[in-house]
Amino acid sequence: MEGAVIGRINPELYALGAGSWKSEASQKLPGSDVWMKNYANALCINTWQVKRYIDAYSASSAVGFSHDDLSRIASVYAEAENHWLHSTKKLLLDSDGDSDALVPALKWQIDAYFKFLTTVSELARSKWTEFDLNMMGSGIGIMLMSLIFQVFAILRATKQLGVNSSSLSGNSSIITSSSFTLFLLGIRSCSLLSNSYILEEGKVANFLLSTSGIVALRQSVIKEKLLTESIGFLLLSTLCRFAIEVGLSKQAATSAFMKDYSSWIANIASNLPVWDYTAKFIPMLVLILLAFWLYKATNCSFFDWPWKYVILGTILCYMLIIVHWVTDRDGFGVALMPESIGKSYIPRIVYAISLGQLLLLAYGQLFKRNCLDCKTKLVTKTTTMLSAWSSTVILLSGKQGPIIAVASIVGGYCIMRLDNIEDVGKNRPGRSFSIMQWSLFATCVFFCSGHWCAFDGLRYGAAFIGFEEFMLVRQAILLAIDTFGFSIILPVFGLPFLVASKYHDNLGKHFIFTQLSQMYTTYGLITAVITTFTILCVTIQRRHLMVWGLFAPKFVFDVFELILTDVLICLASIYYFDQGNDDELEVKSSDY
Repeated sequence: MEGAVIGRINPELYALGAGSWKSEASQKLPGSDVWMKNYANALCINTWQVKRYIDAYSASSAVGFSHDDLSRIASVYAEAENHWLHSTKKLLLDSDGDSDALVPALKWQIDAYFKFLTTVSELARSKWTEFDLNMMGSGIGIMLMSLIFQVFAILRATKQLGVNSSSLSGNSSIITSSSFTLFLLGIRSCSLLSNSYILEEGKVANFLLSTSGIVALRQSVIKEKLLTESIGFLLLSTLCRFAIEVGLSKQAATSAFMKDYSSWIANIASNLPVWDYTAKFIPMLVLILLAFWLYKATNCSFFDWPWKYVILGTILCYMLIIVHWVTDRDGFGVALMPESIGKSYIPRIVYAISLGQLLLLAYGQLFKRNCLDCKTKLVTKTTTMLSAWSSTVILLSGKQGPIIAVASIVGGYCIMRLDNIEDVGKNRPGRSFSIMQWSLFATCVFFCSGHWCAFDGLRYGAAFIGFEEFMLVRQAILLAIDTFGFSIILPVFGLPFLVASKYHDNLGKHFIFTQLSQMYTTYGLITAVITTFTILCVTIQRRHLMVWGLFAPKFVFDVFELILTDVLICLASIYYFDQGNDDELEVKSSDY
């Protein structure tokens, strides 16, 4: 940072141009000495600029230079200026400039300016680039300890499932899957040590996701099953690649996002009004489709109170969101109601209903008891939790929300189905490969929705949907939900589907929830490993030119993601790990 402010002009640049200066003085001095005259003039201006900046900075900053530092800077500057005014400048103005007298004076003057700039540079570096290496080392040590604890927790859960090392060594498919998962995690983590790969993080995650899809397709061909899901997953990954490219183009000033079109899709054929209306209708039709899916779910017998009312509340929110879009000035501008109601009160109603749904789920968790088996209850609770969050997340995401929601559903469904390719027994010790895919897909969704790990990648307008006045806590919550809704909140609460989809028989409460505990620990471990490498990157690159422009924002985003993920995993554990009725046909530990 300070290099761009108090850096000195490179002397080699002037030395290279020694024979190209066209001035009256160049006719009187030897060619090898001309560059010193011009360089001294440039350093005079350079030094004056730095001194002026230091004075202005110290006067306006609460953490400026101390009085002793300013006195030292002023003393060195006065020494250089006095020599310039009373000696060097006089020799330069002398028409009969004597090279024998001028060259030593110029050398002394350049050294004096160098001394001043070096002094300021050292003081500025001590003030502006202070790094507590002990604290950095402690942070990395704490992260490594947490990783060790998480690994032991996963191993303990595996042991509770009745799986030992001998059974693992005899199953090559599990070893291959785990090794490939570690390979993907290693590539993804090591890429964070490079600034170029951090800039292209979305593309890196998508490449690894597509690689895992190709591996799944190979297994589908070998097993001759789930070919449709494998191909569909690869196609979805390809579409994500284009969406990430469009999302990254938002950073360019010439991007279509910067223009006055409702979306980049509408800009493709902006001269066709039909296309513009189609781009506005599609999100509404998709939202209606989502509402229809949820309505069909309420017809299932196991969706009784309170889960059925949560689903109905989500459907109501979807309809309110459509009305909000229809009455929007930038949408259709239909005068169904006063603009203030559609713009302000409808979003607030959606927020209130969503909060009421979460409270209703909490009430059902504490007081509701039923006779559902563990798998059915897990599916029901997961579906209702996702639906309760979805309306707020979609509203804040704008008209891209329903499309991203459908893409997330399709991607999650494909991952769940492809998890069943390897039929290695019901006591399979975790699904690290599918969890890795789940994490990679969540990262791709983050970048597909137009976000990136920088403060200008936040959609600040989403924090004011339904509100015009600023309130820090409220706006921070809405901004966090918009930023991490599709990439953290919904994936964490939707993770139990990976457990429920595998079990077609009643395996018992202990077995199912031990698997769920293992999967949540593995998911948290993946996030923690990535954050650890980000912290390591900042520590290594702490004096890099892009440390504040790239590495520091990435560090802030990853640490916040880790904290949010851990908090949500704790809440999900409280919500899903309950004392529900066990299955009558619970499998005994000897069968595992």
